Amino acid sequence: MGIVKRNLDIYRTRLVTLGNILGRAEAELFPDDPEKKALLTARLADDMLPLPNQVWFTCRQAELLLSKLNGTPMKEFESDKASFADLKALVAETISRIEAQADTKEDFAAGETVLEIPGFPTVSLSGQAYIDDWLTPNFYFHFVTAYDILRAEGLAIGKADYMSHLLPLLSGAAAS
Repeated sequence: MGIVKRNLDIYRTRLVTLGNILGRAEAELFPDDPEKKALLTARLADDMLPLPNQVWFTCRQAELLLSKLNGTPMKEFESDKASFADLKALVAETISRIEAQADTKEDFAAGETVLEIPGFPTVSLSGQAYIDDWLTPNFYFHFVTAYDILRAEGLAIGKADYMSHLLPLLSGAAAS
């Protein structure tokens, strides 16, 4: 499996986990608040972004790779106006876009791409470095932060929930 395809699959499986955790949060947390307003402002620390931003940035890393592969502009998301349903829809839509990516354009990893961070000089780096050193660390940072926010808000989740992408492997090994 090529670098690009492997990373898209990693993003997809972890986004499935994020979608499942969001679904559990919707079902289990704040039953008297169907809109889950408390979760929309929840954050780990005062200087960190709230849950909607964490979900958006998790999805954005996969979307940035898809944008680079396809030469398409990034879809923006207004996290400050997002409902809990919007967060779940964003995750589902990102998963669908990854699954629809037929051509993983493996030559992207060997080629050069540009990293643009507002307020910093533009940097040219290999596609593989862009994935390994920028997208994937950011993906996991925001994914874990979303997980941690939900856990801090009382969702009874643990490592097995976070690592749920391994269940198919474990099920296959148990059947052998």
